Amino acid sequence: MADPAAYYGKSGGAAFVGRLDGQVVGAVAVKGLGASGGEFCKLVVTEAARGHGAGRSLVEACLGYCAEQGMPALWLQSFRKLDIALGLYERMGFEHAPPPPEMNVLGRTEVIMRKAVAA
Repeated sequence: MADPAAYYGKSGGAAFVGRLDGQVVGAVAVKGLGASGGEFCKLVVTEAARGHGAGRSLVEACLGYCAEQGMPALWLQSFRKLDIALGLYERMGFEHAPPPPEMNVLGRTEVIMRKAVAA
């Protein structure tokens, strides 16, 4: 993971950094899932940046990337205790769904969500 852009790029994905007032406040990556689309991974936002739209902007960057790449959907895996994040995803139009066959579902995953991407 020394080079996230190269790591996620191998699957057809990309890595993004969020900035607020010139400071890096978050990061996220999209992993390609073949015909199913992309999966956003490793979304992190600093505590100081929470509530300022950084998380939403990073998810929107992933959705935009998927649309540019012609991916049909953006997927995610999460946990029930991350209720604030899950609320954000639901407000953004993500829906609970069974995983696509290409997704490597982690043993600790409790929630899988999907949002169709407009090309």
